[in-house]
Amino acid sequence: VHGFTLFPRELSLETYQYVFQSQGSKLLNAYKNSILTTLCGTALSVLITVCYAYVLSVKGFRFGNKLAFFAYFTMLFNGGMIPTYILIKNLGMLDTIWALVIPTSISVWNLIITRTYFQSTIPGEVQESASVDGCDDFTFLIKIAIPLAKPILAVNVLLYAVGHWNSYFNEMMYLSTNTKFPLQLVLREILVNMGTAGMTLDVTKQLEMQETKYLLQYSSIIVGSVPVMLLYPFVQKYFVKGIMVGAIKG
Repeated sequence: VHGFTLFPRELSLETYQYVFQSQGSKLLNAYKNSILTTLCGTALSVLITVCYAYVLSVKGFRFGNKLAFFAYFTMLFNGGMIPTYILIKNLGMLDTIWALVIPTSISVWNLIITRTYFQSTIPGEVQESASVDGCDDFTFLIKIAIPLAKPILAVNVLLYAVGHWNSYFNEMMYLSTNTKFPLQLVLREILVNMGTAGMTLDVTKQLEMQETKYLLQYSSIIVGSVPVMLLYPFVQKYFVKGIMVGAIKG
């Protein structure tokens, strides 16, 4: 029967079986690499973003404008792909996790909304009062600012985690060892190999292979998206509040 229906005619998990049976060990290793990169990259990015944003949000800070300029400048200009690759190579970070997490450790957009959130939700009088009581900036950040900034922390965690999880271009450039490939690169390899495997077949077989390739693409999307889909419900209640306050006010 041809055509489309509102609901699937039958439930089939054959493509998922193919993915995990033929590439099971490679996928598990890729999952491990992606999880490690995402955890390390997100932790580093959130730490740098929160510290940088807090410094920019402090009124009267002497070098605030200069530090803000250094960040905003990168939204308009960057070193380019080849100079960046040469820099990563000269720093000895090629084929390591550091090449994936350090160059992308901060997003200026996230920095802006985090700084705006600090400015709009933590009155300057609170910091002045804490300073009179002998509280330094580091203690204020750890004990007062961060506990009050849970929504914007959730925004940063989600945005950075999704970015690291879905990243594949930097991995293609900087990684050369197959066992270090993340999930996105392994899924890409499976799809590429699936596409080249049918080139020598007759037309009928090629059509069948093409249909299988489409099914494999859709199943690969689910395999790669499930971890992020599981993360979102835990931060959803903070996400809307944090991004709206950080983006609108200021």
